Amino acid sequence: MQPSPSHVSIDDLERAFDGPAREVALDALDALRGCWPVLVAEHGDRLRAILDQLPADLWDADPWLVAAYGSSFRSVGSMNASAAMPYFTAARSLITDATTAAERIGIGVHHSAALRGLGRLADALESATGCAAGVESDTTLTLASRISLGAQASLQKGLARYHLGDYDSAAAELGLAAALATTQLSRSDQMECFGGLAMVHYSLGNFEQATHWVESARRVGAESGLMESRFGAGGLVADLLMCVEQGRLADSEILAPVVASATVGCDWAPLGFYSRATISILSERYVEGLDLLRLCVQEYAPWAPPGAIVTSSEGLRATLLLRLGEAESAWDILGALEPTQHQANCPARFIAHLRFTTGDARGALAALQACEALGDVHSTRTLVDVFLIKAAATHQLGDFAISDISFDRAMLLATSHGLRTPFRLVPSSVMRAMIARATERPLPKEVVELFDTVTDSDSAVRGVDVGVLSDRERDIVMAIIRGLSVAEIARSLFISVNTVKTHVKSVYRKLGVNSRPDAIKRAKTLGLHWETPRDTPAPPPN
Repeated sequence: MQPSPSHVSIDDLERAFDGPAREVALDALDALRGCWPVLVAEHGDRLRAILDQLPADLWDADPWLVAAYGSSFRSVGSMNASAAMPYFTAARSLITDATTAAERIGIGVHHSAALRGLGRLADALESATGCAAGVESDTTLTLASRISLGAQASLQKGLARYHLGDYDSAAAELGLAAALATTQLSRSDQMECFGGLAMVHYSLGNFEQATHWVESARRVGAESGLMESRFGAGGLVADLLMCVEQGRLADSEILAPVVASATVGCDWAPLGFYSRATISILSERYVEGLDLLRLCVQEYAPWAPPGAIVTSSEGLRATLLLRLGEAESAWDILGALEPTQHQANCPARFIAHLRFTTGDARGALAALQACEALGDVHSTRTLVDVFLIKAAATHQLGDFAISDISFDRAMLLATSHGLRTPFRLVPSSVMRAMIARATERPLPKEVVELFDTVTDSDSAVRGVDVGVLSDRERDIVMAIIRGLSVAEIARSLFISVNTVKTHVKSVYRKLGVNSRPDAIKRAKTLGLHWETPRDTPAPPPN
C-alpha cells in the first residue's frame, strides 16, 4: 500500500518512481502530487530530478506539478530563485475548470513565496491576498483545505507586509499563521513564520516576544536542520540585531557568518547585510559597516517596492558617517528619509542625535517633538533613544528636572529589554554627568547595576565642541549662508553694523573658523542650513 502523502519521505518517493518511466504506477504520481509541498523546501533538487526522469507528457500539462518544479528552485541550497518564475507563469496558464480550488489557490501561495524571495513585494502581496480571498469565497473547499490554505496565505501576506513596513498587519497575519503552524504548516513554513514574528517584535521593541519566536524557530530548526538556511534567516537576523542592541559583541560576531550564509539569495539578504553592518556600532569598524551597507543597497535596489529596509540602512549609514566625521553627508541622507510605522526606524531620532552631537541641543529637542507626540505608540526600541537624547539635550541646557525624568525613563526601558547600544549615542562626558545625578535618586537595583555597564563601555560619540549658538547668532549664520553683507545683515535685523561684527566674531569662535567661506562650510556640516530663517519684517525705507 502506498503511504499517505503526509508521511511520504523523499526516499519513499524515489523508490516509488524507480523503474521504467512509462510504467510508473499512477499511485506513485498521486503520492508526488500530494507530498511535494511538504518536501520541496528541503529536497527541491531531488524532486526536480524525479520530474526530469519522467516522460514530459506525464506532468508538463499538469499545473500542480509544474508549480512543484517552480517551487523546487526556492529550496535549501538553490541559488537560482529567478528560474522559478517561468514555471509559475506556465502553471497559472495551465489552470482550467478541471483544476481543483485547492490546487489553484496552492499554486498562488507558492507563487507568492517565490515572488517575495525575489523582492517583488507588491506582486507577492497581491498573489497572497488573492489566495486568501479564494479561501474565503470558494465553497468547494473542504474544511481541512480551507484551514490549511488560509494559514499558508496568512503567512505569505504577513511576510510581505513585514518587508513593506506594515508591522501591525504583519503581526496579525503571522500571528494567525503561528496559531495553526504545528498542524497546518510545513517545517520550513513554521520557521519562516516564527522568524517573521521575531523580526516584527524586534522592530517594535518587544524583545521578550522576539526572543520567544527566535527560540521557537530554533526548536523547529533543530528537528529539520533548516535553521541555517533561508527558512531560518528571519530568526537569525532578529537574534543578531538583538545581540547588537544589547551590546553583546562576541555573540554578534559568532552569529554574523551564520547570518551571512543563511540570507544568501532570498528576501532576507538585504537585512542580512544590514544586521551585520550594525555590529560596527559596537566594534567601531565603521568603514567595514559602510561597505556592508553598500551591499545591502545593491540587494534591495531591484525590489519593487524597496520596502522598510531603505530607512533602516540609510539611517545606519548616516550614523556611521557621523562617526567618521562626515556630518554633512549624514545630513543629506537624513533629509530624504521617511519614518516607518510606529517610528520603528525613525529619521527624527537620527536627526536629533546629529544635532545634539554637533552642539545644537535646542535643535535636538525640536527634532524629537514628533516622536514624543506618538507616546506609547512609538516603538519601544527607538523610544529609549528618544528619552536618552532628550535627557542629554535638556541637561546641556540646564533643565535638570526634565533631564532627570527623561533619563530615568530611558534607563527603565533599557533595563527591561537589556539594551546597551543606545547609550553610545551620547557623548561620554554628558552620560557620566547624568549618571552622577541619577545616583542621588532612589532607583531600582537593576537600573543602578546598568550604570556600571554603561560607564565601562563608554560612549562612541565624541561631541563637536562648538558651543551653543544663540538665536541671534543663528540668524547671523543664516544671513551669511544667504550671502548677505554685514551692512545688509544689519538692515535686515535692525541692528548696528558694529553689533553684527561682534556677533560674527562670536559665531566664528563657536564654529572654530576664521573666514566667511569656512563659516558657511562649517554651518552646513552642522546642519544649520536646514533651518528656516525666522520671518523678519522688511527693513524700514531710507
